Amino acid sequence: MPPGNIFKKHFVRSALLLCTTLAVPSLAHSAPAPTEPMQNQSGVTIIHGSDAVKWQPAPPMFPHGTKLAVLTGDTSKPGPFTLRVMMPAGSFIPPHTHNLDEMLTVISGTIQHYVGQSLATTQQRPLGPGGFVHLPVNVPHAIKAGSQGAVLQVSGTGPFSMTYVNPQDDPRNTGR
Repeated sequence: MPPGNIFKKHFVRSALLLCTTLAVPSLAHSAPAPTEPMQNQSGVTIIHGSDAVKWQPAPPMFPHGTKLAVLTGDTSKPGPFTLRVMMPAGSFIPPHTHNLDEMLTVISGTIQHYVGQSLATTQQRPLGPGGFVHLPVNVPHAIKAGSQGAVLQVSGTGPFSMTYVNPQDDPRNTGR
């Protein structure tokens, strides 16, 4: 074997050994991303992925089967908040208003979004992932989840309230 080939062979083996030696300890010390929401002392909230979102049954003002997760803030107090709403397939939130400007983003699934006092007189818009709606205070609107359901992210400045245009549509008045 010519002397140049022995050097190349030795150099390649040494380089591979060095790369392996450096890579293995760094893999051993890397930790998986946290699955719990994290808030530090300065009020910064970090959620590392959708598996860290803590879902709970939504309050009675929402249709049965809806789930809610508050990402940050307190919807019952003054101040900014962000929450996620998980709507089951085909579920419907009849025309309602809010006491605040609402920013709504579709995270997954599809919805039909309606703006107006009644479905007969409203503007209907299909929205998929990334779809966004800004609703000024007291603008009546309705939402219907698509056949796969939907996850929506809602942001605003609390306190949050929801008033149905037709009180008979309010699940709190129908026993859900």
